[in-house]
Amino acid sequence: MTAEQAPLLLQIRRIAAGLLIIAAIAFASFARDFLVPAVFAFFIAITLRPLVRALSRRGIPAWATTAGIVLIAVLLVSLAVFAFAGAISQWIADAPRLQQELMQRLASLRGTFEGLIHISHALQEAAAPAAEGPQEVVVRQPMLPTVFSVVAGYPLNVVVVASGAIIIAVFLMASGDLFYEKLIRVLPSLADKKQALRIALDVEREVSAYLLSITLINAGLAICVGGAFWLIGLPTPHLWALLAFILNFIPYLGPITGLACSALIGIVAFDSFGHAILAPLAYAALIGIESQVVTPAVLSRRMEINAVMILLSLGFWAWCWGIAGIVVAVPILVSFRVLCAHVEALAPFGEFLSQKHAPEDHPGPG
Repeated sequence: MTAEQAPLLLQIRRIAAGLLIIAAIAFASFARDFLVPAVFAFFIAITLRPLVRALSRRGIPAWATTAGIVLIAVLLVSLAVFAFAGAISQWIADAPRLQQELMQRLASLRGTFEGLIHISHALQEAAAPAAEGPQEVVVRQPMLPTVFSVVAGYPLNVVVVASGAIIIAVFLMASGDLFYEKLIRVLPSLADKKQALRIALDVEREVSAYLLSITLINAGLAICVGGAFWLIGLPTPHLWALLAFILNFIPYLGPITGLACSALIGIVAFDSFGHAILAPLAYAALIGIESQVVTPAVLSRRMEINAVMILLSLGFWAWCWGIAGIVVAVPILVSFRVLCAHVEALAPFGEFLSQKHAPEDHPGPG
């Protein structure tokens, strides 16, 4: 290759890489119905893979371990349904009444800011041009019924995705190390085999450690939230514990949603403003302790990811896969970071994903 051809070849490679990225994004959006349960199944299987492998070394076959895991999961789900079904049904039945009470409480708080509201209306009327001709009257329907109607159709989709993910995950776990054996067999050179196996095992170890750690942290947070809400006197504290456990899997957006919901339900459940604000204050305090103290202490520094990249990942996967994309955005980011650590060409991307280096990582001169 001549010196004149090298820049042209580099440009062609860059264009091909850009087209490949665009094609991958289009495929991820187009094949959403297939990829979402497959990705969830991959993360479920990869989280439990160390347990399956450890028991396999003790002579217990992978299919037997998988059957035990499925049995335990069925028991836990049955207990959860028994514990939470009544409270959830009661919430759904009380939704119209709670909405009406919330509107009434917010209307009663309106008097506190009545003066500011009158000033705002006066400024708007002064700034608006004089209307000519008949005025159009628009009757706006409340937003909450629309939200409830949208959410009401979502559980069916969740059940379908979860069922598909669990079935695929069961087959992945029951197959043992078959995937790794096939991966080694198809690669040509010994160096490629070692590199591929090293990447696969590191992704498995890092993602499994991350997901297990986050699950345990969220379980501890759920217990604390349920206990705090029980002390405050909030109705169905065990249901709030479940909600906190689920929402905390979504970085940033989940805690904000939980905080807003606790504030709204506090306004409905309690008469005085001072009592109502205890719920969001307790939730905010527990989330702050979890995010600033517990999670950094439990997760190793190599698992920490740049907050900006987490937000970008959440935005991208939310656009691509909706709520399911928000849930798997961070595990995908962790997997990609492990891949970047092993592939030299992806090292710059890994640097962007990492947190700021500690001071000892950059010693000064002398």
